[in-house]
Amino acid sequence: MVLLTLTAAIPKLHPSPCKENHQECHGPTSSQFSVLIFAFFLLTIGAGGIRPCNLPFGADQFNPKTESGRRGIASFFNWYYCTFTVAVMISATLIIYVQSNISWTLGLAIPATLMFFSSITFFVGTRLYVRVQPEGSPFTSLAQVIAAAIKKRQVNLPELPDKELFDPPHHSNLVTKLPHTDQFK
Repeated sequence: MVLLTLTAAIPKLHPSPCKENHQECHGPTSSQFSVLIFAFFLLTIGAGGIRPCNLPFGADQFNPKTESGRRGIASFFNWYYCTFTVAVMISATLIIYVQSNISWTLGLAIPATLMFFSSITFFVGTRLYVRVQPEGSPFTSLAQVIAAAIKKRQVNLPELPDKELFDPPHHSNLVTKLPHTDQFK
């Protein structure tokens, strides 16, 4: 986000504005374009590392085996989606207004600054967080599911699926098991 802000702030990192007659417009140079693409690449890597982890990490902070933990998880998801929606509304109105009418640099610097302070806040609270150790590899589990689906595609469902289907044990106290459903049969 900082690099993207710098592409708007530093004149050498973006193309020069068009002349008043709009006939002399020069596009970005290859170095300007590569800095912009690299900024987008870093944003993509950052978003890919943060977004899928937010919800599981937040849910791990509560014990689903207790009543207060279940209420905490429900409250967490309610607050998460509420604040996420408010943030999207603000960014889709205020930030776009600032970028369109005031300054691209300021419009890009506001989210970069907010992300900086949110990162600081996150790292300050590191000692307080519950950290659940991962169990196994997600790629192994994915390969097992695909192999089992291919192998068992012609098998009929047993009469008592809750009792007769394979039910792997979980080693974590925080992982809950989903009940059997025919919803996606």
